[in-house]
Amino acid sequence: MDTIFAVAERLQSMNVAGDLMLILVKATVILLIARLLLAAIPRASAATKHLIATATLVAVACMPLLSVVVPAWQVAVTRRVVPAVVQSTAPEKDTIGLRDDESVGIARSLVEAIAPAPVSAVTRAASVVRSTWKGFVVLAIALVALAFLGHMLTGMIGVAFVARKARDLESDVALLALDDVRGQLGLKADVRLLQSSRVSVPVIWGLFRPVLLLPEDATSWSEERMRVVLLHELAHLKRVDGISLILTRIAISLFWFHPLAWSLERAGRNECERACDDLVLASGTRPSDYADHLLGIARTMPAFDPFRAVTLAMSRKSQLEGRLLSILQPGVARRVFSGRGVAIACAVAVAIVVPVSALRLIAQLPEKQQAKQEQKEQVKLAQASGSTVDVRPEVDTLGDYLSETFSHFEWKKSHEEKLNEQAFDLYKSERYAEAGEAFRRAAVAKDGRDATALYNAACSYALANDAGRATDSLKEALAAGWDDFEKIAEDSDFDAIRDDARFANLLGRYGSDIATRRLNYTVERYNEMRSSRTASSDDWYEVGTNLLSLRRLDESLDALQRSLQSGEKHSATLYNIACAHSLRGDLDAAVTYLDKAIEDGYGDEEHMQQDRDLAKVRGHARFPELLRKADDLELRSRSFDRTWREAAAWHKRMLDKYPDSGRAWFNYGYTSLQARDYENGIAAFQRTLAMKYRPATSAYNIACAYALQDNVDAAFQWLERAQATGFDIREQAKHDEDLDSLHDDPRWRGLVAMRAK
Repeated sequence: MDTIFAVAERLQSMNVAGDLMLILVKATVILLIARLLLAAIPRASAATKHLIATATLVAVACMPLLSVVVPAWQVAVTRRVVPAVVQSTAPEKDTIGLRDDESVGIARSLVEAIAPAPVSAVTRAASVVRSTWKGFVVLAIALVALAFLGHMLTGMIGVAFVARKARDLESDVALLALDDVRGQLGLKADVRLLQSSRVSVPVIWGLFRPVLLLPEDATSWSEERMRVVLLHELAHLKRVDGISLILTRIAISLFWFHPLAWSLERAGRNECERACDDLVLASGTRPSDYADHLLGIARTMPAFDPFRAVTLAMSRKSQLEGRLLSILQPGVARRVFSGRGVAIACAVAVAIVVPVSALRLIAQLPEKQQAKQEQKEQVKLAQASGSTVDVRPEVDTLGDYLSETFSHFEWKKSHEEKLNEQAFDLYKSERYAEAGEAFRRAAVAKDGRDATALYNAACSYALANDAGRATDSLKEALAAGWDDFEKIAEDSDFDAIRDDARFANLLGRYGSDIATRRLNYTVERYNEMRSSRTASSDDWYEVGTNLLSLRRLDESLDALQRSLQSGEKHSATLYNIACAHSLRGDLDAAVTYLDKAIEDGYGDEEHMQQDRDLAKVRGHARFPELLRKADDLELRSRSFDRTWREAAAWHKRMLDKYPDSGRAWFNYGYTSLQARDYENGIAAFQRTLAMKYRPATSAYNIACAYALQDNVDAAFQWLERAQATGFDIREQAKHDEDLDSLHDDPRWRGLVAMRAK
């Protein structure tokens, strides 16, 4: 404990508190200017706003160091003089009228005659605390800042661990889309695609050896969703957002106590995601389609994301509403900054922050010489008499000056507004139970009639899985005037408690009307698509899954079958057909289609075991066998503890177990080619062609194998076959390093210019 007091006293003796107060004032001015600037340019592009927020936070973070390094630029501050007070041990009347030497002699006699009074331990401790409180404040700020930095470092280690344990995603759709997107964005860095059950949204990680972590269900995504996900995440890599994230997190760790810093950090992070959205839209993606994909990914997110502070994720609920408005709103500026623009912005930030950091305030007394002389005389008298002197100069410390100066300003805000802000901060921090309590306090502050606060409390409790309090709060919100029933029906915050009887009973009086409107809309769209006969595979899939959730099983099966007929087989479509048959009680058909889904690439065993739509199938005799098959046919790829040759050996053993499985042969062919075992790889893909399993991709992989062996003629023959089978290689072939040996051949230019037939 004594050591802590000693450190605090040392900090105060060094006047660190005053220096910190000055840095805080200067940082506040800079942060406030940046916040006002962002408010003044609402129509500016997201890239511009993100650059302003990032440059400001980094500049503020550098200010403590610059304040020490940069030569001081002193500005004098004049203040009223407080008269000095001399506390003598002699009574005042005994010194009046005496000469100086007489008064000094009397004072000495009195001091020698009086014995020092004993000082208790409590009194001593109180004295030390009073004398070192500023040092304690500085020490506490530093310790909390270190805790924030430690939390950030722990999060980075955690993500690195997840990336180390994740497995490679070897889906052909994903790998082809990755090469296509890299070429489109002009990225030269190699990016590994990894899959892990420990992440809930796509996450880009790493600066020099970047990896893209995808959630477990990524293999069931459509080709278009995979493409936009890769575009968004690689846009972060293109914009070097990983570095800006680390720098802003360091800044927020240092200024953890400053609300403007947190506000600017949140704004910068939101604009960062919108800037990447702009790059996705610039690639030609339709805004409505992109918004659908964002919503689809957000719906699957859990309530808690352990890596939220240190990762760049595509879709988070707290940012979703603003991003969707930006995506769907026409006429939004979508500027992209060049490296030169970033350099200019950094130069401007340096030009501002360096002179501001050099600024020092010094105290200057009026009638300076006279005050100094009076102070010297008082000190001499005190030293001679043995008394204590409380000499208060014009400014004791810079901290005192600033504290007194700003004490005249009172920032007023209503009690209800403060409570709501606290509640929203808790909600955004995913402390949902506490947020629910805070929203209820905000409602009570308005006599319990704030319908919005009560509704938000219900949402918070629902996210905390407290169905009882969520239902009670929602009931109070309805009584207080909340009438947006559509929002209740669609709000994903309530997804966790929709099956609770209390919640269902509360919605009973109007829930049927909402369900009826949704059903009518979906069935109407289904009938229109049947009449037009121009709907795409994705359109049929969307309608089919919506009909499945509404339990219109016959129409759902028809739509999902049409989705299969309109495009290549899709594992998610086959899986949903199995669910529809299960709900109908046709268990043999359900098992058959579940087997087909696994053959086509579906492998989420945990979901199969928990999905309520498959409740009846789980009692089927073949269900355990299908779970084992899903695990056996999962692609084993190169990892930190496994080579490609070992992965190929594993899949070779799976061929003995599933000799008639196209997926097993495809896995073996892929891992054999990666292990440079071209003979077995080509043989395996020729087997998948004979089985009509992914014929276009199989032909393309055979072409790559021949190209790697410099068998140019055979490579071109198989590329042409892949084209004829429906494989569009125009963009893929341009950036596939496996085909580098073909680039000098005259046939190459004509081939990459052709469309798939």
